[in-house]
Formats: sequence, C-alpha cells, structure tokens
Amino acid sequence: MLHKRPVLEAPYIPLLPYSWLDKRILLPMRWGVAGTLAAAQSALSGVDAWNLAGGYHHASPHRMEGFCIYNDIGISYQQLIASGELTADDKILIIDIDAHHGNGNARTFHENKNVTLLDVYNADIYPNDPVSRRRVDIAVPLPSGTGGELYLNKLSAALEQLSSGYKLAFVVAGTDVLVTDPLGGLSLSVAEVAQSHKLVYQRLKALHIPTVFLSGGGYGKDSAAAIVAGIKAVSGC
Repeated sequence: MLHKRPVLEAPYIPLLPYSWLDKRILLPMRWGVAGTLAAAQSALSGVDAWNLAGGYHHASPHRMEGFCIYNDIGISYQQLIASGELTADDKILIIDIDAHHGNGNARTFHENKNVTLLDVYNADIYPNDPVSRRRVDIAVPLPSGTGGELYLNKLSAALEQLSSGYKLAFVVAGTDVLVTDPLGGLSLSVAEVAQSHKLVYQRLKALHIPTVFLSGGGYGKDSAAAIVAGIKAVSGC
C-alpha cells in the first residue's frame, strides 16, 4: 500500500504563493529536466554527458513524491521520440544506483518493454512499493548497512547481465549511498561511490551504449565531494 506524503516533505509548502513556488522550486526542476534532455541529445550525438541535476526517479505521470516533481527521464524520452532522435522501437536502459528504488521510473515505463531497468537499492527504506519493484528487470535489493565491498560486487554482477543493442543509457547516480548520508542507509565511502560510477561507465562503454549520468539523490555533507570524485573517475575511463 502506498502512503500519501508531501512531495517535498515540508507541510507549509501549500501555504506559499504559487509565484514563489514556481520561481524557487518548479523552475529549477524544469531546468533540471532540460539538462537531462540536453545531455541525452549530446550522448546520442557521440559525446556522453553528466547532468548535475536530474535523476528525479520517484516522480511519474501518476504522481509527484520523494522530492521529485517531474520525471526527467520520462519527459526526455518523450521529447526525443517526438523529435525523431529516438524511435518507439529503440531499446533504452536505465541504471539506478541511488540508494532508493526508482519507483517513478518503474511506473513511468511500466508498459514499455523496450526500456530495461537495472536497480540497486536499499530494500529496507522508502519507497516500499511492491508493484514498481516487480517492474525492475535486473533488481539488486540490499539490506541497510551494506558496505562498499559487497555493494560493488553486487553491482558488478548485475552489470554483467547487460548486453549491447541499447540506443541510450540513463544512469541515476545518487550519492545517498554514502555512509554519511542521513537517508540512504548504506555505507559506502566517497572512493567507493566513485568506483561504482566507474564500473557502470566502463561496462556501458564496453557495450558501446551512449550514456547520460544524472546526479539523483544526496543529502549529506560528502555528497558534493562524491559527485566530483565520480565525474573524475568517469572522465578517466
């Protein structure tokens, strides 16, 4: 059963004027969506990209939740089909290594079997959504407290299940897997987060799949450092 909760986890938000909400919250998130689309277009043209925003993987066409207003991957996918840069028959890959299960992506693409979902997540925390979890093609549920060695081994095994033939890959590279993150419940170091990004990118490059990285969730003091380390690790591949 899904629990109703404020999308931004702040009960006073509905009391604020729309003009303030649009300028301070909605517009920046729309720019995040635009960044995902631009990064996808760049990847399709031969230059892989990293959007420092995006990865709003809890939102879907049905609802907003979990700090996510818009599903940027879903919107970008629709725009790329409308522009002819993708076709409805193209195979798309979403790799989610954020600590939280990407229920919004699972629900957005629930009926689309041309989209493959690989999701590594803490199974003990939000969102406890059995319907969306069943949509994941390659699921790696982990218990709270999982450390870097086991996490990286599980991720590597999941990546080995992938094959070539995808037109584009989106990677939700949330840093809330850090041991210092207050919400993710996992126990990776900054170096191990960077290594997870490197493993993903190396596998996608080996399969010749154009790639977009999205920053996803991250709520702790080391989140920015992990993003920088991840970008450096991927850039060195």
